[in-house]
Amino acid sequence: MIQERGLGKCELSHISSFGYPSRPEEPFEFCSQCGKRMVWSCANCQAPVPEDNAELAAAQFCRHCGTPYFGDTEDELT
Repeated sequence: MIQERGLGKCELSHISSFGYPSRPEEPFEFCSQCGKRMVWSCANCQAPVPEDNAELAAAQFCRHCGTPYFGDTEDELT
């Protein structure tokens, strides 16, 4: 399912969004604050990250399948 808008975070918990007024129209690959790869959904089950800013900032694991958002390989960072 293609998301029209959403929140994401990088490994350093910088939160960003896409699809909202004055924001990029599509998800972007890298954080504008630190250059780390952004995560918009779980690499394992594709569930979107939490939509609440406070929950998203603290989240390190997918609440649907338990997979870590950030792993040791590039493939796990999508």
